[in-house]
Amino acid sequence: MTQVESGLSVRKLTADEMRGRGGSSAAPTAKLDFSVTEPEAHGGGEYGVVGHIGVVHAPERAYLAVGTVGSPRTSDDFRTAAEALYAAAYGVKVRNKALARRGTPGADDEVRSDFTIPPLERLRGDLTAHTTAEARWTLLLRRPAWIDDAEVGDVLEQLEVSKGVKNLTRVRCLDLPASSYLQTRVDGRWSAAVTPTAKAFAVQLRERGLTAVDGAWHEVCLGEPGAPVGQSSYLLRLRLA
Repeated sequence: MTQVESGLSVRKLTADEMRGRGGSSAAPTAKLDFSVTEPEAHGGGEYGVVGHIGVVHAPERAYLAVGTVGSPRTSDDFRTAAEALYAAAYGVKVRNKALARRGTPGADDEVRSDFTIPPLERLRGDLTAHTTAEARWTLLLRRPAWIDDAEVGDVLEQLEVSKGVKNLTRVRCLDLPASSYLQTRVDGRWSAAVTPTAKAFAVQLRERGLTAVDGAWHEVCLGEPGAPVGQSSYLLRLRLA
């Protein structure tokens, strides 16, 4: 999967920037919710029906990302990485909301709005690991396109200095290109679903005359983090060539 990683610049935020002061207040705009603007890619309509397999098209997307390894339920590193990712995401959200109140435009002079923290997404390439402890992931949380790498770097430094948040150096910006995917929804453990899903997708690829990118698995976690077994839902998708 094509991925573009960007370096993060750092600059301390002023108190006025953090509080949204120092400029005239802008009229509030509607909060951005990716599940509303991109319903197919977030399990809307028929794509939210367990067992339905379809092709979805996702636009170019900007993320906060962190790499980790192990079972999502038992790995200490997985939990540590996820905590750092969410801390970064909420820090970015707070700063963005303050700047939106001031009417400060984002990257490329885009108009800002508040946004909803979207579901956790995960990239996993290897589906042949013998144990979940060997699974390698890239954990992802969407960020609006108007929040650029420099702004993320500002927030990460501020969180580390003022809040003492750890492991933020693991968080980076990651952009994914517009892509098409074969997608289905499953309930329960992801580890029990990936093998039968891979087999079902192989049939669909053959019948539809499609080609997939080897190892380009992308998951969207629809259930609450830490939900009991059987109460978690996932969108499992495989990138098409």
